[in-house]
Amino acid sequence: MKFKKLLAAGLSMALCAGMLAGCGGTGASDSGSAAQDEKDEPTNIIWMVRSSEPNNYDNVMKAVNEKLVQDINMTLDLRFIEPGDYNTKMQMAFAGGDEWDLCFTAAWANNYINAAGKGAFYKLSEEMLRENAPHVMEVIPERLWDGIKINGNIYALMNYQVMYSQGAYMFLKEAIDECNIDYQSIDSVEEVNDVLAAFKEKYPDRWPARGPSVNFTADKPVISQIMAMPFLAVDPETKKIDTELYINTFGVPEYETAMLWRNNGWCPPDSATLQDETAMLKAGKLMSRTQGNKPGLEAQLKLLYGNDWVTVPTGKKVIKTGSAQSTLTAVNVNSKNPEKAIQLFDYIFSNKEVANMLYFGLEGQDYDLVDGRVHHHEDGWLAPAWMLGNQFNSLLTENDVENVWEETIKGNETAEYELLFGFVPDRTPIETELANCEAIWGEYKDILNYGLKDYHEVLPELYDKLNKAGLEKVVAELQTQLDKFFAEQG
Repeated sequence: MKFKKLLAAGLSMALCAGMLAGCGGTGASDSGSAAQDEKDEPTNIIWMVRSSEPNNYDNVMKAVNEKLVQDINMTLDLRFIEPGDYNTKMQMAFAGGDEWDLCFTAAWANNYINAAGKGAFYKLSEEMLRENAPHVMEVIPERLWDGIKINGNIYALMNYQVMYSQGAYMFLKEAIDECNIDYQSIDSVEEVNDVLAAFKEKYPDRWPARGPSVNFTADKPVISQIMAMPFLAVDPETKKIDTELYINTFGVPEYETAMLWRNNGWCPPDSATLQDETAMLKAGKLMSRTQGNKPGLEAQLKLLYGNDWVTVPTGKKVIKTGSAQSTLTAVNVNSKNPEKAIQLFDYIFSNKEVANMLYFGLEGQDYDLVDGRVHHHEDGWLAPAWMLGNQFNSLLTENDVENVWEETIKGNETAEYELLFGFVPDRTPIETELANCEAIWGEYKDILNYGLKDYHEVLPELYDKLNKAGLEKVVAELQTQLDKFFAEQG
């Protein structure tokens, strides 16, 4: 974990005396300029983010802090932690009682439910949120908060971005053009397979696909899974858990495709363990993969990888509990200034000037504005806006499509809520059995999803272990909780 000291030249003597290890942060419920009380030292807020540290860190954070001290008498120590280290370092921070105030958490990283359940995060009452984060409460739709409640309580602030899930598949445009493929008409796995075969023939020294395989679901019913485990799927008609429903409906076709891709040599041999394919995507060595869809996706992919990609939607727009939990910012239960930390978040959430400093850095140093669009310098600051409050504050880049934020908000408003939205199981009665089942699925999921073995042999072995681990007890308890959940929905 990196601790920085920033000398904020030009700040008041109070700021210099108040700086700790790091760049300080600010937050307030009023984004307007507030007179700084020179008798009070600025409150320093430490915020942990799952991302590589951007270039030009010192200059950007100095400018951010000058603005924050002037407006709300706070400073921000924004600490970037490498994605591969983030879970481990946050676990160490929880266990060691380290000094910090805010951190990134999600269903998929620094697990929100687990951390909140272990008492790592501050419980945020509605009164506390309305008093200290009025802009957040005003902007984020009320129903979305149900997706992050645990036993009726909220333990994190929501970063606002695309809130629905929709599948997509991305292809390297260079390869699509050279192979003369009409990608816009693709609407089946078989047609994707034809594209990958053409790629393999044309580019024998590249990998046509990343894996796992693609699944087109736009014409199929949404089948919700509990905790993203396919053997805990709920039938939308009966509202009962069916342990083979998802496997038979979506799993088997996908496992067959995964085996085909691997047997044909379309995926890298280490695809199941490949942690970061960024370099391969930038070099065009990897020519397709699954991808979450959203407006302006192709522009974002170009910004990330430097080359052009085309995309094909593969599913419906659905807001899931996991979607709401996809990007959150939690307050440390041991924070010395929880209210100030929430105010910091709310300030950045509502202040476009400071938000864009955090997203793009400093104009002239990290980017230029060309016709009102951000032209990013190759060696300039660039940070993930979707982790830092309200992505809809972001300036458009030169590659963004017009109305991208309006279209994204429209998608949020029109997306379908899944059947289990807001259902967070109480693990207590089945903790041992559930943990064992999760561990077993963790042992087998890559084998199935990447076609490492024949699923005809793997599935019976998987279910045998699940049944011995207490799957029947898990299903019975979860069904009782589901019945109560559906009854309360009316």
